[in-house]
Amino acid sequence: MVGCNEEFKMIMDQLTRQSAKQLQVVSIVGMGGIGKTTLARNVYEDSSITSHFDKRAWVAISQEYDVEQILQCLIDCVNAESNDVLHERRNDNLTESLRKHLMGQRYFIVMDDVWSSTAWDSVQRCFPDDNNGSRILLTSRLREVAEYASSGNSTINMPFLDANKSWNLFCNVLGQTEFLSVFEQIGRDIVKKCNGLPLAITLVASLLSKTEAAVEKWNNVAENVGRYVIGDSNDTCSRILYLSYNQLPHHLKACFLYFGVFPEDYEIHVKKLVRLWAAEGFLRAEDHRNMEEVAMECLQDLVDRSLVFVNKQSYNGKMKTIRIHDMLRDLCLREARHENLLNVVGDEKLPFYKKRISCRWISATSGFHLLPLTKCFHKSHSFHYPYAYYYESVQCLFSNFKLLRVVDIERISSNGYWVQYALANLIHLRYLALRYSTNSDKYFSLELFEHWNMQSFIVHGALKYSMAYGIWKMPLLRNLCIQRIDSFGTLSVVHRNLESISWLDSKLCTKDLFTRIPNLKKLGIDGGYDGNNLDCFNNFVHLGQLEELSIRKWLNLNRIPCSGISWASSFLPNLKKLKFFLTSLAWSDMRLIGMLPNLEVLKLKRAIARKDTMWEPSEEGFRKLKRLVIEYTCLKRWSAVGDHFPVLECLELHKCDNLQVIPSGFADITTLALIQLNWCLDSVLASAKLIEQEKYNYGNALLVRSENIMTKRVNKYRKNGMWRKRVIFWWIRQVFGRSNTHGIYDMQ
Repeated sequence: MVGCNEEFKMIMDQLTRQSAKQLQVVSIVGMGGIGKTTLARNVYEDSSITSHFDKRAWVAISQEYDVEQILQCLIDCVNAESNDVLHERRNDNLTESLRKHLMGQRYFIVMDDVWSSTAWDSVQRCFPDDNNGSRILLTSRLREVAEYASSGNSTINMPFLDANKSWNLFCNVLGQTEFLSVFEQIGRDIVKKCNGLPLAITLVASLLSKTEAAVEKWNNVAENVGRYVIGDSNDTCSRILYLSYNQLPHHLKACFLYFGVFPEDYEIHVKKLVRLWAAEGFLRAEDHRNMEEVAMECLQDLVDRSLVFVNKQSYNGKMKTIRIHDMLRDLCLREARHENLLNVVGDEKLPFYKKRISCRWISATSGFHLLPLTKCFHKSHSFHYPYAYYYESVQCLFSNFKLLRVVDIERISSNGYWVQYALANLIHLRYLALRYSTNSDKYFSLELFEHWNMQSFIVHGALKYSMAYGIWKMPLLRNLCIQRIDSFGTLSVVHRNLESISWLDSKLCTKDLFTRIPNLKKLGIDGGYDGNNLDCFNNFVHLGQLEELSIRKWLNLNRIPCSGISWASSFLPNLKKLKFFLTSLAWSDMRLIGMLPNLEVLKLKRAIARKDTMWEPSEEGFRKLKRLVIEYTCLKRWSAVGDHFPVLECLELHKCDNLQVIPSGFADITTLALIQLNWCLDSVLASAKLIEQEKYNYGNALLVRSENIMTKRVNKYRKNGMWRKRVIFWWIRQVFGRSNTHGIYDMQ
């Protein structure tokens, strides 16, 4: 066993060193091939285990299990009698027989590869609890099963191996630690592509150990790691990983295979994924629940089955981004192609136009020619094109793909008028996401057409103005995100499905509009640099369901109206997240914001006027604030005590280079768990460390994370003689903006 030393110690502590006398169950959870059985076997055979327990037994459960065989296997392990006597007793009641053998003994049982809570329930009554420190170790790929069986202990999560441990395992399997430089370079590339999965590393290393040590052969393995590991359905790795896939319900199989449309190592945003699933029609409709809520449950199910991994979480523990292991993605690609569901353009050995098989999903990973695509896949339902610029006219694509439900294209560079014209013909469209190239000089207007099936409409970049007349004839529309919405036309109906709108011109924030979107939960407002409509704040009273509010580019917003608004009671009662970006607020406005009854997250990014440098919070505010983010402010003095932020959990300060210290009163906030600092003075870091030490002295944990990029870059430029030029360039950019500095920098 390589790695997992910490997990080994944790398990050994729970098995042999804890003082609890009652029967305890310890669970290990992780994806197939990550080393659960190897870790359990090392624990089972450890000398301290054999000396601590009177009886030991090991049984593998697997998906297709037989209770009688499980019980007989356990009896065979713990019974010291001869085989002849055992044979005479095989017809006895196996449950009672096992209990008798374990009664009065301190025993240790390993139940490996448990797939259901039913399997655990069928045998757990056989284990007597004599309050003598007996233990059971259980391994499973399913978190639900592991937590169901555990005795209140937290489950042991099996981690992937890091780069060093992966290389050590690779060397151990090959039986050597010294390589020629060319082989070591190739070997490390192979190990990197295994992404820390021990089974994959072991299989590839075993393959190399049986082949001739030739650079060409090693390079061939490096280029085809996925094919060697997920090669044939009878291969060891394939059998192990396919067990997890084959157990999935039908609707979850479609959700899982859909991960194949994303590029390798792609960080998938959860919000985007659940909207795509809903648009594809994978999910069953349920009364009183929207599709995205159902999709979140399906995603959590895949996470609990160790098929998908959480990459980033929000402040409250919700999933923000996820990833899928490369080996599991290869499984998705293999199975989706086998079912004629997916064709990945640019990721195949043969040109895709030679494979004239109609498929449901198209994912393009590189540039391609459109003509054969439209001929082959005119019946496809979704088209994904991430990470690439799109230089051809899309009229050809959209005019031939009449059945498209999903269009997801990033960094598109094309004539906006042609795109708009072509989209009007896609009557089945449910999800549209376009991001025009930011360096494009073409600015055009956008007009929404009558897409009766549209659920999510997302367009960014290159828009001069947008007319969103069509939303009143999109009854299923839930998410609308455009760079700037200038007009909604005539407000004709009440839109009860619309839950998210960004970015809305402040002039449109009227009572008439807000009363027609009563279930809105997320709103983004673009004040415009010349915007001066403060009446929209008074109209927020009609958004009783609003949970997230973002306000940007409102430089005339130098005060928040307070007259006629009941900030502490009826005003935005469900608002949990508030963000200001590029505004000119005063710190005194925080008094009103702090009165919002359920506010949990506040982000201030270039939000405070430059001349305002002191913040004195009021005592009656921020009763439920959990996360506070302050970025790019001229804040110098901050007079705060713990009572000003009684339940704060996370404080983030970014580029607050005028602030001298964090108020010492933050040490009194018992819930504070994280202080994140970026581009702050060393004195701010020192004050954070003092708060950390004081909380530690009182038994409270606090993590201080600091990335002092400013100091690192200053030292770097001083070393290479570029310090003066870089400082001058940075100063000019701050004063005049980025676009006017290139010529000046060249002269310097």
